[in-house]
Amino acid sequence: MTRSSGGRTPRGHLASAQDPAHFLRAVMGRFGTPVEVDRDPLRFPRAFAGAMDREAAGLIASAFAFGRVAAFLPVLEAVFRRLGPAPGSILAGIDEGKARELADGLAYRFVRPEHLAALLLGLGRRLAAEGTIRGPVVGAWREGRGVSAGLRDLAREVRQAAGPLDPGFLLPRSDRDGAMKRLHLFLRWMVRRDFPDLGLWQEIPASDLVMPLDVHVYRLAMALGLLPRRRGGPRLREALDLTDRLRGLDPSDPLRFDFAWSHLGISGGCSGRRGPRCRGCSLEASCRLHSA
Repeated sequence: MTRSSGGRTPRGHLASAQDPAHFLRAVMGRFGTPVEVDRDPLRFPRAFAGAMDREAAGLIASAFAFGRVAAFLPVLEAVFRRLGPAPGSILAGIDEGKARELADGLAYRFVRPEHLAALLLGLGRRLAAEGTIRGPVVGAWREGRGVSAGLRDLAREVRQAAGPLDPGFLLPRSDRDGAMKRLHLFLRWMVRRDFPDLGLWQEIPASDLVMPLDVHVYRLAMALGLLPRRRGGPRLREALDLTDRLRGLDPSDPLRFDFAWSHLGISGGCSGRRGPRCRGCSLEASCRLHSA
């Protein structure tokens, strides 16, 4: 069920300074650390022990993972203070009134309290019905439709469960061609067993995940020659193509670079383009942007 990536190269084979793997391994050494988890929305589901709590926290945290991390982390902190030590259990028992109460006054950019209330209500109703939200994703993967189709199914089910409330931008709509970065990020957390991820959904192999492709990662992928240059934002097609290229570096775990790669932008301030901030960068010896 893995998309073909052409000629594959075993892990550890690519080592030239002109190869993207050389740079990405350097990035992992610098940013793939526990310190970076504290600056990442993944810290929220990692704070809980129960599977249902981690699923609930993961979907909420990933839904807000856009824009500046320093801007959305305080909003998530407020959400989880209100949800308390067992967010999955709390959400599984809420009604519309309680959802609105939990979301009251919490906004981030174009996400309003009513959008958050819809996400909490829809997620809670799915947890109350099934005890988990893995069903649509695992089901689509088993049917051979792929994990992206399963994530669309999950988003649609949560939207439907919210009734007349609308989660807005917090969940993608199934008729869009976007890269679905935040849902693919959520799935990485749920599937991968290695640090820093949670490894809850063991039915799906890490090899079948799709890269969570945001604008920063997209620009750097083009600069590294992992994607052809084009104008416009990332689409699902680019996310699938980049995943195929990364399978050439690690067929069993193409997303092992993702956490550190994203923190190259979050903590390292890298824009994927040459500029004044490049001077003195600890990754300068491995970087390929000077020739991009």
